[in-house]
Amino acid sequence: MKTYKNKIGVTLTEMLVVVAVIVVLASLVITTATHIRNQSDRQLTENTIATLTAALQQFADFGYRYNNSIIDYSDFDFPLDCNGFPPAGPISIETTLEAAFGLLPPANVLITDLSGSTAFNYKPEYSGCEVLYFFLGKVPQSKKTLDKIDRSLVTDEDDYGNKMKVTIDGREYLLLRVIDPWGTTLHYDYYNEEVFPVTPYYKRTFPVITSAGPDKTFGTADDISSKD
Repeated sequence: MKTYKNKIGVTLTEMLVVVAVIVVLASLVITTATHIRNQSDRQLTENTIATLTAALQQFADFGYRYNNSIIDYSDFDFPLDCNGFPPAGPISIETTLEAAFGLLPPANVLITDLSGSTAFNYKPEYSGCEVLYFFLGKVPQSKKTLDKIDRSLVTDEDDYGNKMKVTIDGREYLLLRVIDPWGTTLHYDYYNEEVFPVTPYYKRTFPVITSAGPDKTFGTADDISSKD
């Protein structure tokens, strides 16, 4: 009479098959999660740009007018963009805002952090978005709309955690800017700041707000823009 013994355990081939299945499933889960996260980040960016665009329209509808005693900004319907303006000098954020408020700028101006030290870590590419946020905050309805932006995307710090501020007529203001989920400051484009002196003849009909997208580089295929 023959007897049969039950096999105990699995063969090496069976183990390899199980491992391969687990690897494939894990890869699918990671790929799906990454896709969902990217889609979520893109949607958040589009919503943020749409919120800023709405605030811009409210700013224009309000009819905000700059004090034009020094430079004539009377035909500007939207916030100045100041893209690429350095932290100090004749075309800095501070001197431009002084002029927009009709104030004579001081001889030497610097943006500083709250410790009072010179902000050598300031990046000129922040300036356009900072001035956008600054002026939108001057119109009540626009300011209320800004509050709808995810707070994780609004910062007043440089890359080293220093809080950035600007002094206008002896009063200090924090410089706020909006970043995308990938950490890049949004680009605000209203007029051609490469032409100096800046005049209304070089302004757009409506400003454009752009995110550099996941690759963090402007001018590439994954940019997210209000004109898309």
